[in-house]
Amino acid sequence: MNFRRKSSVEGISFSVLIFGITATVTGFEVSIDVNSTAVEFGGSIETNCSTTCPKPTINMEHKPGVNFMRTNGSTWYHDYFPSVQEWDLTLACSVKCLDHQLENVKKHVTVYNREVNITVLPEVLEINRTYCLECIGPRVFPNNKLILTWLRGSEIVQGDSTGEPGLPDEDKRLRNVFNLIASQSDDGQEYTCLAEVDLGSNTTKSITNSSVTLQTYAFMDQPRILDKRPKEVKREVTLTCEVSNVYPAEKMRVRWFQDGVELNSDTTRPNSNTVRITAAWTPQESGLMEVVCMADFEKYPSIPRKNNSAFIEVYAFSSPEIQVPTTQEGNLVNITCRALNASGDLELRLKKGNDTLVTGSSSTGLTISHTVEAEAKLDGQQYICEAELKLQDHSMTSPVIKQHIGTLHVLYKPQDTIMTISVNSKTMSGVPVEVTEGDEITLNCKSNGRPSPTLEWVNPSNGSNIEIDPSGFLHIPYITSEHQGIYKCRATNQYGIDEKEVDIRVKDLRWIILVTAGIAVLMVIAVMALYWKCSAHKRGQYKLDKAKPNNNAQVPNGKDHQEDVPLEKLHP
Repeated sequence: MNFRRKSSVEGISFSVLIFGITATVTGFEVSIDVNSTAVEFGGSIETNCSTTCPKPTINMEHKPGVNFMRTNGSTWYHDYFPSVQEWDLTLACSVKCLDHQLENVKKHVTVYNREVNITVLPEVLEINRTYCLECIGPRVFPNNKLILTWLRGSEIVQGDSTGEPGLPDEDKRLRNVFNLIASQSDDGQEYTCLAEVDLGSNTTKSITNSSVTLQTYAFMDQPRILDKRPKEVKREVTLTCEVSNVYPAEKMRVRWFQDGVELNSDTTRPNSNTVRITAAWTPQESGLMEVVCMADFEKYPSIPRKNNSAFIEVYAFSSPEIQVPTTQEGNLVNITCRALNASGDLELRLKKGNDTLVTGSSSTGLTISHTVEAEAKLDGQQYICEAELKLQDHSMTSPVIKQHIGTLHVLYKPQDTIMTISVNSKTMSGVPVEVTEGDEITLNCKSNGRPSPTLEWVNPSNGSNIEIDPSGFLHIPYITSEHQGIYKCRATNQYGIDEKEVDIRVKDLRWIILVTAGIAVLMVIAVMALYWKCSAHKRGQYKLDKAKPNNNAQVPNGKDHQEDVPLEKLHP
């Protein structure tokens, strides 16, 4: 509570926060009040002893050597301690009132300093590993008034205190140990050790704190060299190394070394916890070459680096050569397969498609060959010169295979001339080809041969309105009788001639009209004759040799007579 009083000695006014203890004796009260129940060692404090006794005898005693300044009135004593230099600050006040006396009314003031220490942790903590965050609190007496609390950010994670008051001359500090499993979320996280003193009535006073900001990392796996296959000497290749499950990936440094020399490289991060490095390398000598991939955290030198190395076999192996001469049909041709500049067990194969024709083996270089008679059907045939180099470590590495493909070119006369015929954009088959005057006709001619034959058309009629293309096309947009005849396609090169012909017959449109008209007239005559026949059959013819005279003047007859019996019909 706040109160205001006036000293009868100094005549000054002041306002303080009073923490007091009151004792009641029959007829009067005695109180000891202080402006704070906790004071820093070396700090100042004020205390007051007062009574309700109208005429008391007051006595306030302190330990020897305690410096203070006192003011007093008839019912109170006020002591001011400018610098507390004792850990045991116990205030005692005794009051004698008439025949009644209350001795040793006491109050204990907590004394503290602001020293708090956090044990030194590694510069950076490894993720998933347990660490101890230990906080050593300040010196406080009584000891049980101190509370040490660990905070993660603003969240309380662990508090600690002791129930033992201890001794005033004993420097026994409270320790709060928090076991921490480092995680990625702890990276950059602040942990604070807060020291408070218990003022009573569920009230605390913060006296000091100390914080530490954690740095975490993950580096569990060794660098992994992705490609250890043999390399060819003096041919540039790409070395690739990858470090997985690493954090923070942006602070990881990965480098390539060969024979102690760092190679120029590029670093990429395929995902948030993977670092990949590639380097261009051109081995200059054959044999086993050691390459080293080194990974470390450049900004965290306390973290041990990790290395991985590989011995890569470097070999000398040039591509094989194949020679396939161009020759005329009927000649013998020698196909040669050659491999040079190889180191190791070399096998050479000359193949036609998947069929192996000739094989051979050597440790350096080798030449094999195959002879074949040139035929037109072999023109364009591919032959493969395949070289296989078996490396030193046969169990770990597949052989290196190189191929060179050659094509056989056979010179031969034109052959297999074919011809396609289209009438009014419809393909026709069969010979001769009959078309009608006015039709559109296209002839397309092709032929095989090396060199490629020259194509020409032999036109039997030399008719007009004929379009001829050197590629073998002959086009008549509107055919007439003058175009009728045998058309011949001739294929020619320096080795011979081949021909293909087709007979085109054109139907004259005028004759078609005349024939059609004649057929129509004949059909009309036939219809009329049939009609006449049917009419005559209905009328009939009769015999008249037995007829009797006709007595009926109203019935005419040719001979003026008729018989009594009916007349018989005659056949036409």
